[in-house]
Amino acid sequence: MPHRRFLRWIKRMFQLRKNVRVGIYGPPNSGKTSLANKIIVDFVGGAGWKVSDIRHETRRIQQMEEVVLKSPSGKKLEIDLFDMPGISTKKGLHTDAFEEFISSGIDEKEARKRLMEATNGIASAVRFMRMIDSAIVVLDSTESPYTKVNSLLLGVLKSNNVKVIVAANKIDLPHSDPGRVKKALQKMPVVPISCKEGTNLDQLYEAIAEHLR
Repeated sequence: MPHRRFLRWIKRMFQLRKNVRVGIYGPPNSGKTSLANKIIVDFVGGAGWKVSDIRHETRRIQQMEEVVLKSPSGKKLEIDLFDMPGISTKKGLHTDAFEEFISSGIDEKEARKRLMEATNGIASAVRFMRMIDSAIVVLDSTESPYTKVNSLLLGVLKSNNVKVIVAANKIDLPHSDPGRVKKALQKMPVVPISCKEGTNLDQLYEAIAEHLR
């Protein structure tokens, strides 16, 4: 089938690359694109990708190749960076996202178009788990880590033997609780960060260079 041939072609292309393929995953609005942009600004230069307060604004996989990430200790890691659409359940996607599109001033026709793009984007992000080497999972530390979406996301990454680091984002907010994220995910490296304030990003870069090789 055309879809399977396309996936095989993508796999062959990836196998020719020497860089570590790192996907940034997480629920909608957890700060995935903000983190991707921090990495791009710090190690590539440029403005990065569009960030929005609207959920599911990232509806297609965004890619930046040959990023040379440097840790504070001097370690270097060459990566191909993939900013993934936010992962959510189909039921939650079709109820919450559509209503948020409408409430943000988008007309119904455009909202339905975006909803379809978001659905396809989630499917693509899940398929790409078979093609990446490592993942940075960005979670909102103001919310409970004990959700079906997080369990599904981390479970599928594990089943594909993907190395994972968890970034507990938004620690600048008053109700953040990165300790709860660490407790829930004791077997994984968890780094509390604030993409907005730039807090602990050096610690995250050190963890990426150490664990995602």
